[in-house]
Amino acid sequence: MLKRRAPLTYENALSRAAGLCAKCEQCSPDILKKLAAWGVSHSESQRVIKRLEELKFLDDLRFAKAYAHDKLHFSGWGRRKIQQGLWVKRLSTSIIEQACEDFDNEDESEAYRAIALRVMKAKVRQLKEWPMSREAKLKVIKFAMSRGFEYPLIVSIMRNQTDLLHDDPDA
Repeated sequence: MLKRRAPLTYENALSRAAGLCAKCEQCSPDILKKLAAWGVSHSESQRVIKRLEELKFLDDLRFAKAYAHDKLHFSGWGRRKIQQGLWVKRLSTSIIEQACEDFDNEDESEAYRAIALRVMKAKVRQLKEWPMSREAKLKVIKFAMSRGFEYPLIVSIMRNQTDLLHDDPDA
C-alpha cells in the first residue's frame, strides 16, 4: 500500500525549488507544477515563487532567452518553433516576444540565417539529389518550415544561396 507523504512546509518547498533553479534555468509555470506535485498549497506556492524571484533564482525572461538561444544554436530550431515551445511552457506573450527579439539584431540575424542554411544543407545531403528536382526543393522547404524557420527566409536562401546548399565532393 502506498503511503501518502505529508505536504512540504514553506521552508522545505523553498529549499527544494531553489535547488532546482540553481541546477538549471527554470520558469515559474514549471516550478508551480512541481510545487503542486509536492502537495504545496496554491497560496504557499505563490509565496515560494515570489521569494525565488526576489532572490534572483527564478526569472521567466532569463529562462526564455536561454531557452531560445539553446534551441536555436544546439537544436537548429527557427523562431516559430521556439515561440511555440515557450508558449507550451505557458509563458506570457510579451516574454516570448522579448526572448525572440535578439534574432532581429544584426549579429544574431546573420547567425540565424547561417543556422537556417545549415539545417537546409543537412536535408539536401540526406536527399542525395543534385541538381534538385522540384519535389526535392519542396521537401527541403517543408523540412525547414517544420523546424520553425520563416518561409521568406527559406525562399531567399533557396534563390540566392543554392550553390551553398550543395557540398560538392568532387570540388
